[in-house]
Amino acid sequence: MSIAMFLGRLPNGMLPLGIVLLIDERLGSYAISGAALAAFMVGTTVSAPIRGRAVDRWGQFRVLLPLSLTQMTALCAFTIAVLAGGSALTLMLLGAVVGASGSTLGGSMRALWPALVHQDQLPTAYSLQAFLEDLISLAGPLVVAIVLVLASPSSVLAVAGIASFIGTAMFIATPASRAAVGRARAGRGRRPSLNTSGMRTLGTTLLCGGVVTGILTVAVPAFAKQEGPSWAGGVLLAVMGAGSVVGGASYGAAVWRSSAGRRYVWLTGAFASAVALLAAAHSMALLGVLLALVGLTYAPRVSTAYLLLDELAPCDALTQGYTWLVSATAGGRAVGAAVGGLVVQHLGVHWTLALAGVSAGTAAILATAGRRTLTPLVPGARSLPQSQGP
Repeated sequence: MSIAMFLGRLPNGMLPLGIVLLIDERLGSYAISGAALAAFMVGTTVSAPIRGRAVDRWGQFRVLLPLSLTQMTALCAFTIAVLAGGSALTLMLLGAVVGASGSTLGGSMRALWPALVHQDQLPTAYSLQAFLEDLISLAGPLVVAIVLVLASPSSVLAVAGIASFIGTAMFIATPASRAAVGRARAGRGRRPSLNTSGMRTLGTTLLCGGVVTGILTVAVPAFAKQEGPSWAGGVLLAVMGAGSVVGGASYGAAVWRSSAGRRYVWLTGAFASAVALLAAAHSMALLGVLLALVGLTYAPRVSTAYLLLDELAPCDALTQGYTWLVSATAGGRAVGAAVGGLVVQHLGVHWTLALAGVSAGTAAILATAGRRTLTPLVPGARSLPQSQGP
């Protein structure tokens, strides 16, 4: 099942870069690339709670395969529209549909673990899934680079759609997935409040971090095209993903005595320092080294944010809190992609990388200013491992 989930979610690491490269090749506009990518991310973010509730209510088999087929159809329509020189509005609408019909295999897999392993093996199972999620951020751009060497950007979207369909079909064919038949909708009760100063600090800093990754999704391919072959952009993003995997594994293996709140402030500052160095890159080799450093600091920061979620959110609002933090990150990526595309188009790559540094610095300032709000409601609360990939 883990292999099926990995294959089905591999497009998450391929589509952002594939969208940017395809539009740039056919239309020559990073502004339109960024707008379409932002629409894709908005579609993903807005629809995520709806798709999750649909799986919970009607079961995995009834929801996952129709979603995959819908996304394949939307990818075909998107590719045809780009090749035909479609308008920016058309590409944004189709991009939003592609994002809105994305896979929910990650959440579906997480929901099945308690039925697959013994209770005391759950932390190991969740760690395996977190590692696979991180691996997607490494493998996705590498697959894009390989496809670009052998074929064209439009083939990237085709490979992504096929991988999503095959992985989803393999996943729902397993007995555990077919047994997940859904459940009746719970009655409406009073929702616990997440409007606390600590949650606001987490949300705003993760949003700024999302802006950084959204900007880099546009700026790194533009830098690669300026300095060498277009497929090198996938390699550079994969280097950042590799840094994230190493950073997350090293951070998770360490034993920490300091509080999660204090570590989060420090790690956000380290992330900002690493991102600030990107504007000084003058070659692809140097940019690769600096992106690896960004990846090393990215995963521990996100991991600590989700540790803090268990400490700051009410115990009956953890799922809701997780959804809001994921949405903050994805929303930031959408903003970063849109703004980054415009800045690349009109001011150039180095100004775009400098803008990423400004956003990361803003996150560090907000975390430092709100450090007193990162105090646990329940001391000693701990979180299960989460995905950390950029």
